[in-house]
Amino acid sequence: MTECEVCGAEIEGKAQYVAIGSSKLRVCKACARHGAVVVEDTQQAKTKITFGSEHVQLAQAKRRLYEQMDHEIEEGLEIAEDYGRKIKEAREKAGLKQAELAQRINEKQSLLRKIEHEEIIPSDEVRRKIERLLKITL
Repeated sequence: MTECEVCGAEIEGKAQYVAIGSSKLRVCKACARHGAVVVEDTQQAKTKITFGSEHVQLAQAKRRLYEQMDHEIEEGLEIAEDYGRKIKEAREKAGLKQAELAQRINEKQSLLRKIEHEEIIPSDEVRRKIERLLKITL
Protein backbone atom coordinates (compact mmCIF):
# COMPACT_ATOMS: atom_id res chain seq x y z
CA MET A 1 0.00 0.00 0.00
CA THR A 2 1.07 3.55 -0.54
CA GLU A 3 1.07 6.43 1.87
CA CYS A 4 -0.71 9.77 1.53
CA GLU A 5 1.84 12.48 0.78
CA VAL A 6 -0.10 15.00 2.88
CA CYS A 7 -1.13 13.20 6.09
CA GLY A 8 1.04 10.07 5.87
CA ALA A 9 -1.86 7.63 6.33
CA GLU A 10 -2.07 4.38 4.37
CA ILE A 11 -4.16 4.85 1.23
CA GLU A 12 -6.92 2.26 0.99
CA GLY A 13 -8.14 1.59 -2.51
CA LYS A 14 -7.19 3.93 -5.32
CA ALA A 15 -4.87 6.87 -4.75
CA GLN A 16 -5.95 10.24 -6.06
CA TYR A 17 -3.62 12.81 -7.57
CA VAL A 18 -4.30 16.44 -6.68
CA ALA A 19 -2.59 19.74 -7.33
CA ILE A 20 -1.85 21.59 -4.11
CA GLY A 21 -0.03 24.81 -4.86
CA SER A 22 2.30 23.99 -7.73
CA SER A 23 2.88 20.38 -6.64
CA LYS A 24 1.15 17.22 -7.83
CA LEU A 25 0.66 14.89 -4.85
CA ARG A 26 -0.68 11.34 -4.32
CA VAL A 27 -3.24 11.64 -1.53
CA CYS A 28 -5.98 9.75 0.29
CA LYS A 29 -9.67 10.55 -0.22
CA ALA A 30 -9.78 12.68 2.94
CA CYS A 31 -6.90 14.92 1.81
CA ALA A 32 -8.11 15.14 -1.79
CA ARG A 33 -10.42 18.01 -0.81
CA HIS A 34 -7.38 20.25 -0.16
CA GLY A 35 -6.52 20.50 -3.83
CA ALA A 36 -7.81 20.15 -7.37
CA VAL A 37 -7.96 16.60 -8.72
CA VAL A 38 -5.43 16.22 -11.52
CA VAL A 39 -5.42 12.55 -12.57
CA GLU A 40 -7.28 9.73 -10.87
CA ASP A 41 -6.07 6.84 -13.02
CA THR A 42 -2.37 6.11 -13.37
CA GLN A 43 -2.94 4.91 -16.95
CA GLN A 44 -4.03 8.41 -17.95
CA ALA A 45 -0.79 9.80 -16.55
CA LYS A 46 1.26 7.40 -18.67
CA THR A 47 -0.28 8.30 -22.05
CA LYS A 48 2.14 9.82 -24.49
CA ILE A 49 1.74 13.38 -25.62
CA THR A 50 2.39 13.81 -29.32
CA PHE A 51 3.45 17.08 -30.83
CA GLY A 52 1.65 18.26 -33.92
CA SER A 53 3.06 20.48 -36.62
CA GLU A 54 1.73 23.55 -34.78
CA HIS A 55 3.94 22.79 -31.79
CA VAL A 56 6.96 22.23 -34.01
CA GLN A 57 6.36 25.54 -35.80
CA LEU A 58 5.97 27.31 -32.48
CA ALA A 59 9.24 25.82 -31.21
CA GLN A 60 11.04 26.89 -34.40
CA ALA A 61 9.63 30.43 -34.12
CA LYS A 62 10.80 30.66 -30.50
CA ARG A 63 14.25 29.41 -31.47
CA ARG A 64 14.52 32.06 -34.23
CA LEU A 65 13.37 34.75 -31.81
CA TYR A 66 15.99 33.75 -29.22
CA GLU A 67 18.72 33.66 -31.88
CA GLN A 68 17.71 37.15 -33.01
CA MET A 69 17.72 38.41 -29.42
CA ASP A 70 21.18 36.91 -28.84
CA HIS A 71 22.45 38.64 -31.97
CA GLU A 72 21.01 41.99 -30.86
CA ILE A 73 22.54 41.59 -27.41
CA GLU A 74 25.96 40.83 -28.89
CA GLU A 75 25.72 43.92 -31.11
CA GLY A 76 24.77 46.06 -28.11
CA LEU A 77 27.77 44.88 -26.13
CA GLU A 78 30.27 46.39 -28.52
CA ILE A 79 31.79 49.41 -26.83
CA ALA A 80 35.12 51.14 -27.30
CA GLU A 81 37.97 49.74 -25.20
CA ASP A 82 38.88 53.17 -23.82
CA TYR A 83 35.30 54.35 -23.24
CA GLY A 84 36.16 55.84 -19.84
CA ARG A 85 38.88 58.07 -21.25
CA LYS A 86 36.65 59.17 -24.15
CA ILE A 87 33.84 60.14 -21.79
CA LYS A 88 36.16 62.01 -19.42
CA GLU A 89 37.87 63.95 -22.24
CA ALA A 90 34.55 64.89 -23.87
CA ARG A 91 33.13 65.95 -20.50
CA GLU A 92 36.15 68.12 -19.73
CA LYS A 93 36.07 69.59 -23.25
CA ALA A 94 32.43 70.55 -22.68
CA GLY A 95 33.47 72.19 -19.40
CA LEU A 96 31.32 69.95 -17.24
CA LYS A 97 32.08 68.41 -13.88
CA GLN A 98 31.03 64.86 -13.11
CA ALA A 99 28.18 66.08 -10.93
CA GLU A 100 26.87 68.37 -13.68
CA LEU A 101 26.98 65.67 -16.35
CA ALA A 102 25.35 63.18 -14.01
CA GLN A 103 22.55 65.64 -13.30
CA ARG A 104 22.00 66.33 -17.02
CA ILE A 105 21.73 62.64 -17.90
CA ASN A 106 19.69 61.99 -14.74
CA GLU A 107 22.09 59.43 -13.28
CA LYS A 108 24.11 59.27 -10.06
CA GLN A 109 27.55 60.84 -9.95
CA SER A 110 28.98 57.64 -8.46
CA LEU A 111 27.75 55.70 -11.51
CA LEU A 112 29.40 58.19 -13.86
CA ARG A 113 32.65 58.03 -11.85
CA LYS A 114 32.68 54.23 -12.07
CA ILE A 115 32.04 54.40 -15.81
CA GLU A 116 34.87 56.90 -16.33
CA HIS A 117 37.23 54.70 -14.30
CA GLU A 118 36.01 51.70 -16.35
CA GLU A 119 34.97 49.85 -13.21
CA ILE A 120 31.62 49.09 -14.85
CA ILE A 121 30.34 49.05 -18.42
CA PRO A 122 27.45 51.48 -18.97
CA SER A 123 24.06 50.05 -19.88
CA ASP A 124 22.79 50.82 -23.37
CA GLU A 125 20.42 53.43 -21.96
CA VAL A 126 23.13 55.29 -20.04
CA ARG A 127 25.54 54.95 -22.96
CA ARG A 128 23.00 56.56 -25.33
CA LYS A 129 22.42 59.44 -22.88
CA ILE A 130 26.16 60.12 -22.61
CA GLU A 131 26.69 59.86 -26.37
CA ARG A 132 23.80 62.22 -27.09
CA LEU A 133 24.87 64.85 -24.56
CA LEU A 134 28.61 64.80 -25.24
CA LYS A 135 28.21 64.16 -29.00
CA ILE A 136 30.56 61.17 -29.00
CA THR A 137 30.30 57.53 -30.03
CA LEU A 138 31.37 54.74 -27.76
